[in-house]
Amino acid sequence: MKKDSKIVIFGGNGLLGSAVKRVLAEQDFENIKSPRSSEIDLLEKDETENYLKVEQPGYIFMTAGLVGGILGNKTRPADFLYQNSMMILNLLEGVRKFSPKSKILYTGSTCIYPKESPQPINEDRFMSGKLEETNKGYAVAKGMGIVACQSYRRQYGLDAICAMPTNMYGLNDNYDLENGHMIPSLIKKFLVAKGDGNNVSLWGSGNPRREALYSEDCADAMVYLMDNYSSEKIVNIGTGFDYSIREFANIIKGEIGGKYEIEWIFSKPGGTFEKRTDIDRLKGIYPEFNPRGLREGIRVILNNKRELERILGN
Repeated sequence: MKKDSKIVIFGGNGLLGSAVKRVLAEQDFENIKSPRSSEIDLLEKDETENYLKVEQPGYIFMTAGLVGGILGNKTRPADFLYQNSMMILNLLEGVRKFSPKSKILYTGSTCIYPKESPQPINEDRFMSGKLEETNKGYAVAKGMGIVACQSYRRQYGLDAICAMPTNMYGLNDNYDLENGHMIPSLIKKFLVAKGDGNNVSLWGSGNPRREALYSEDCADAMVYLMDNYSSEKIVNIGTGFDYSIREFANIIKGEIGGKYEIEWIFSKPGGTFEKRTDIDRLKGIYPEFNPRGLREGIRVILNNKRELERILGN
């Protein structure tokens, strides 16, 4: 990528998209666009095609999508399936018709992998077993997005690559307790509990294990892949190490402080028991990739006054 290349980030105001924007700016890229959904609705085929016809971007980071935690996925599976499928299909078809020289980086999710997978999970596990039921609609849509990118690459020659980030957290996260992911939900619950002293109830046993990738570390890897990688093979972006959800809770509580207890609701689902990504392929492409640890990332969030106002204002 040249410093004046036209770069479009769809979903540029979300957790990952805003991190990509910050990383690109830090690397002195000058021509970055991140249109809001009010400017271009990727669910509308005509809007998507008209935008691409006019803008003709050199590079497209596709980070837009409907995302949420266990509760959101459980109660709105059709929305997660439809919206995430249509966004990437409309984008690929629009690029094919009107901007075929655009390079696309599509961000999927490690939820595409089977519920029961050898740990760590490498990219060859895609489409090799049953998915976790609690987010099946989202996972199927993301898997379809991968197949779509591969198919448009094979049939039409589009330069579409696919990255599979693990669980993320960071600045500009979604702290809505119904639709947010695990880490932002924990941060908000503990900050509120620190203020009011009430105990915090968490779903499941706390035993399932997860990775935690700081959003700007993921964005750094994505920018590197966009500039240095071109293949239909998907690439995991993770940390290569994990914690139990109980450990996550204890670490985050330790950073926030406060006098309250954590209560585990064993009757509620906790999701896939273990999901840790194999990042050997990424390290082979980008040997210098070195994501930060959980405590360091949490401290960045807690030391950001604007982010604290967002968390407690949600």
